[in-house]
Amino acid sequence: MAGPAVAETLRPAPSYYTNTVFAVTMAEALAQGCGALGLNFFAVQSQLEILEARLGEDGFDTDEPFDQMIDPTPIFTSMQQDFLTQYPIEGASQAEVCAAGRTEIGEDTLIGMLLIDEKALSE
Repeated sequence: MAGPAVAETLRPAPSYYTNTVFAVTMAEALAQGCGALGLNFFAVQSQLEILEARLGEDGFDTDEPFDQMIDPTPIFTSMQQDFLTQYPIEGASQAEVCAAGRTEIGEDTLIGMLLIDEKALSE
């Protein structure tokens, strides 16, 4: 009987949670796939602190918020599919990965805010 009661206490993952986790994960992947891009560790840390504070304000256990959420994997899968539709970089060249990252930076998206273009810094 514990199963159904536990399931009732799970809440949907807030969009700010899925957006932040996806952005950090994707920024890391872009930085790994493009030698000219790096992670802005200060921005990543700042976003994670904001995320933790918001989760706490919303009543989530900030040590294990995932345990209180309905599994957000389908949301992450959809976000990844949308990103890869916009930027078909799976198996792409480093130049194409760099172009995707630079577009995110140029559009000032959350992913872009988490990246540093080392080429632009040296100019």
